Amino acid sequence: MATHFTEVKNCTTFIFVEEDGQIRPNGTGFFVGVKNEEDPNVYNVYLVTAKHVLQNKQGTYFPSIVIRLNKTDDTSQLIKIEFDKKIKIFTHDDEDVDIALFNYLPDPKIFDFKFIQDDLISTNEIVQRHEIAEGDEVFFAGLFTSHLGQKRNQPIVRFGKVALISDEKIEWKEKNKPPKFLDLYLLECQSFGGNSGAPVFFQLNPLRKPGQLSLGGPVIFLAGVMKGSFLTGSEIQIMETENKIFSLQNIGIAAVTPAQKLKEILFSNELVELRKNVKKNLPPSEAQPRNPAERD
Repeated sequence: MATHFTEVKNCTTFIFVEEDGQIRPNGTGFFVGVKNEEDPNVYNVYLVTAKHVLQNKQGTYFPSIVIRLNKTDDTSQLIKIEFDKKIKIFTHDDEDVDIALFNYLPDPKIFDFKFIQDDLISTNEIVQRHEIAEGDEVFFAGLFTSHLGQKRNQPIVRFGKVALISDEKIEWKEKNKPPKFLDLYLLECQSFGGNSGAPVFFQLNPLRKPGQLSLGGPVIFLAGVMKGSFLTGSEIQIMETENKIFSLQNIGIAAVTPAQKLKEILFSNELVELRKNVKKNLPPSEAQPRNPAERD
């Protein structure tokens, strides 16, 4: 029987970029389905990732990317996606929000995938109602550059805990860029290259609160989109020389762009209006993972 970890892995795809005639893995993406406002019998499907996964070092969008999708015949296929008028990238009004998405629906007869339905996306209200806080469990599924999978995508699943949910913006630093203060969740969970853009989930277990027992299995919500890890810099003395090198070390704290920001993009006026005019998408089916607590 498939677990919710298996279903979440089936929602992910690997994103590659082309450079010098070669393709290299650059991050993770995942599918989200939004119930159509005009026709609740269909879902509009989007591919979501971190915005920086779609950008070069200068912050300009790549003209195209390549994604790797699993197929129903137990193989996988590389598909080139060119960004143009037909496939437009959507982002948040706040340019510092590290989320990007675009309409993309693989053929379900050919490709083996699922999508995360929009009612699993956490919001500020859901975080408050469920009292999600430091110590709650999290997990994410993403690309592991040391093993992509020979025949099919093989996302790894990593686990951790919420380290900080703050009412303040958090300082984020990148090499050769001025620091910025961003809305982020911090996790006690290491993220490495390739994990950027991965879907991160809160996993609320029945025994999470002392003295309380919730009925049913764990409840999951999409917590957000993996941004990256906090790094600390230090100088290392090279033996027997006066040369020094500057080393950046992963300190085991991951930064996640909250799913509230994803919800704001998905339900922006522009995308709502576009959905009203586009009906060609998936019918409700087992194409989306349900909350484990809601299973029959």
